[in-house]
Amino acid sequence: MSQAFPFPRPTLLIAMLCTLCRTQAQDAFNDWDAYVSTLNGKTPVSVVVNLGLAQKNAQKARPYAIILRTKIHFPDNQGQPGRDEMAELDSLENDLEAGLREHVGATYAGRFTQRGLREFYFYALDTLDYIRPVRAAMALHPGYDWLCQARFDKDWTNYRQVLYPGPRELEWIQNRRLVDLLKEKGDPLKEARPIDHYMFFKTKSERESFLRDPLLAGFQILEMPDVPGTGDLPFLLHVNRKDVPDYRFLDKTILPLWDAARKRGGKYDGWETFAL
Repeated sequence: MSQAFPFPRPTLLIAMLCTLCRTQAQDAFNDWDAYVSTLNGKTPVSVVVNLGLAQKNAQKARPYAIILRTKIHFPDNQGQPGRDEMAELDSLENDLEAGLREHVGATYAGRFTQRGLREFYFYALDTLDYIRPVRAAMALHPGYDWLCQARFDKDWTNYRQVLYPGPRELEWIQNRRLVDLLKEKGDPLKEARPIDHYMFFKTKSERESFLRDPLLAGFQILEMPDVPGTGDLPFLLHVNRKDVPDYRFLDKTILPLWDAARKRGGKYDGWETFAL
């Protein structure tokens, strides 16, 4: 017997998760996630980032960026660490975080990995003798070549440009959290079920252009009002199709819909379904 479980749209889910995080966590800005991007459309870049630090009041007190780069000993053919080395790199990360937090009041913002290199990003109250805890941490992991620098970055430019996901990556994260929530509800994600999708456009013609996209094959139109709503994107399109809401669904359906709506000046506003 299936259990009805209406989903909020991804933006609402993120707000809900962040509220839970603020309520339950000691650190009000603790909202970690991970994603994979590409460099020049080819080289994979793996990013782990604290999304909660995007809030302005999380950034005010720590205007100094501390960036440490190290070489991975045994990268795979994608430039990422192999399974055998991950534990050592995780330990190194923990030692750096503990040392910099204790000695310079640093907050760990995230890391990225590409082409056999890993960079760690911290934001600190000041940089007085910051290199001492770095050396102490790296001494616990001999054999890793490293470079470290500190710079004044009151606008958190390194965080925004290097770590924080772009719009498409952020969309993927938000929707992946929806799939994870389904799994937490005990859904095996094996059976197709009706899934509603919502898009908004500036004009009727942009909405009609979107409907002519081959991507819309198999979708049923549920709402397409002639009377515009309010806001900058007043023309709603609400469609439905049966799919299995798993991770493949995100790459094969959600992101292409997001791209197609954006290409026409519109906005993909999320999906909703129920757990089985």
